[in-house]
Amino acid sequence: MRFMNSAIVMAMVVLSMPVAQAGSTASASVSGLTFTLIDLDPNDGVTSEFNFTNASGSTAFSLSAMDTNLGESESTSYSLVGAFSFSRDQWLSLTNVYVQETLNGDALSVHGAATGPGTSFSGSASTGVANPYYYSTPGNLSLSANSLLLIDANYDLVAEASNPQLCGGGYDYHSSCAPSESASATVSSSLSYNYSGGNISASYNGTESRSLQSYATGAYTSDSYRDDPSGPYDNQVYVTVPASEQFQQQSGALRSVFSNSSDSTQSAAFYLSASVAGSAMTAAVPEPSTYALMLSGLGGVGLLAWRRRRQA
Repeated sequence: MRFMNSAIVMAMVVLSMPVAQAGSTASASVSGLTFTLIDLDPNDGVTSEFNFTNASGSTAFSLSAMDTNLGESESTSYSLVGAFSFSRDQWLSLTNVYVQETLNGDALSVHGAATGPGTSFSGSASTGVANPYYYSTPGNLSLSANSLLLIDANYDLVAEASNPQLCGGGYDYHSSCAPSESASATVSSSLSYNYSGGNISASYNGTESRSLQSYATGAYTSDSYRDDPSGPYDNQVYVTVPASEQFQQQSGALRSVFSNSSDSTQSAAFYLSASVAGSAMTAAVPEPSTYALMLSGLGGVGLLAWRRRRQA
């Protein structure tokens, strides 16, 4: 009975171990947001300053997870007026899908993983004024006269598509194989302003965006025909195309510049976002360490059985 209990415990441990090498994994984050204020005219008697206003724009997140194979789906979203108007850590977790977002005063991040057949996820987090109408949308960022504001942020992106589905379907060969797993990650920042003051007028509308897209494709066989000098027909030649996987990672910095050379306070529309998406068609494969632990566990059970037989 004691041996049976040990075997059951070992089996439960092995079955409960998390698997890795998900079909689709994506992560996007913007962090370390900093604001550098420069006084363009120290002698004008105006103290340089900037402020975010809650009169326009919004802070928002949206998450979605789906498993068509198991018939599971879940989604959630939330939005509040104003830039950086709330902090939140939210996640969705299904049997084979996971997606999470984090929002706080100087960072946005989203990440997700799809590990089973027919699974997908998407997630986004943003703050500010999105897609402003160049001359009519109220700004959410004000800057005092004769001032320059540098807005910097670090970003990190990961997009991995692996464990692709084999091409099949009952044919002897296939001329192509569509990607069965995909993952994408994107971050962006934008700034736009338009003002006139005294003899000075200025306008600007710029976006900094970084994106990764990864695909995984299963192995397949393609055919072609080559001349056969010895006969009336060409030879049909089959070529096996191996499976392909992609892992991409990128880090860097985003910068927005707000320059106010007028003699009065001006406003701009500032926006920051991070988003991910992914889908998978095959089940996750355990990492080699998982197999090693499984074998060691089974070996331990076998050793217990051998000792029990010797003592009997």
